[in-house]
Amino acid sequence: MKITSQYADGVTRLLVSGELDMSTAPDLHDHVAAALAGAEPRTLVIDAVDLDFCDSSGIQALVQTHRRVTQRGIAFRLTNAHGVTRRTLQLTGVLDVLTGGPGDGERIR
Repeated sequence: MKITSQYADGVTRLLVSGELDMSTAPDLHDHVAAALAGAEPRTLVIDAVDLDFCDSSGIQALVQTHRRVTQRGIAFRLTNAHGVTRRTLQLTGVLDVLTGGPGDGERIR
């Protein structure tokens, strides 16, 4: 898995590519911690446009990230989930929670 971080206008965007699973979930936690260590963003976006796979450990990492940032008063949004990842998130009932509503959610610019 590869994670690229971008910050602009109070929004931190983590672009996640590859596979989010048991072996890579800790990397997501590390990147989120680093993103929150500096100036706190108003919004944390995890962009899944290049995320090819997400297992139960990956889902757990996303839900824990959602909980962690929203408890700090930071908005959270998962965007661009597609294919098997999107379907898995739908079947587990967390897609709407992570995207902020029905569907994929709008892009935050």
